[in-house]
Amino acid sequence: MHTVKSYWILSLTVLLLITGPSLSAAEKKPDKSIEEKTKIHRLNTKQRSAYDAFAYVNRIPPKAEEEESPQDFAGRIFGRLANQEGRVLIKLPKGMNRDAYLGFKTFMRTDAQASNGNCVACHAPEKFTDLKKHVVSQGGKALPTPSLRNMNKRKVNLRQIIMAKMSASEAKRAGRAKEIDKAYGQIHLNKGDLHHLMAFLIHLNDASDKDFRNYILNSEILDTTGDIE
Repeated sequence: MHTVKSYWILSLTVLLLITGPSLSAAEKKPDKSIEEKTKIHRLNTKQRSAYDAFAYVNRIPPKAEEEESPQDFAGRIFGRLANQEGRVLIKLPKGMNRDAYLGFKTFMRTDAQASNGNCVACHAPEKFTDLKKHVVSQGGKALPTPSLRNMNKRKVNLRQIIMAKMSASEAKRAGRAKEIDKAYGQIHLNKGDLHHLMAFLIHLNDASDKDFRNYILNSEILDTTGDIE
């Protein structure tokens, strides 16, 4: 009796070993990690724009912490930039220049009376949108904040969009458009800022893994002695 029982158990074990549980496609061929795919150490983002390469090489926080305000997040980034500028360690990936860097600072700045984009209030990294609705024009309706990533696919006219923001900001500060979101009243932009913001925003378009890796490998130090605040 014991022999028959033992034989039955052995047969069942062999059958399980042969057939085994069915494996999914992912289990049969597991995906490589982001690091293995790109050969970039400590990379944990799937975003592939020149800006993301810039944030990576300069160790800039990718997004705000939970319950951190846009203003506090921007302040944390400016603290990082100031430290790196003073030591002349700011790196710019291939294709990104000084104008784009100044545009990034204008984009993130929230409290200056001049050259203050306050864009981060509604377009905070990493998604560059707050997923909320805002009134952005006189007599307009509250609309969802669009992401600023990959605008080339949507054929966005950057100059037109930024000039509209500047016009809305002027109307808000003058008290002619109370319904426009209050964040617009804190925007202070000039023509130079317009140029810098455009130079920055074009670097929010995703590239291939290969191009993204080249952005990082070909980064160069920006000379920040004397002419960067």
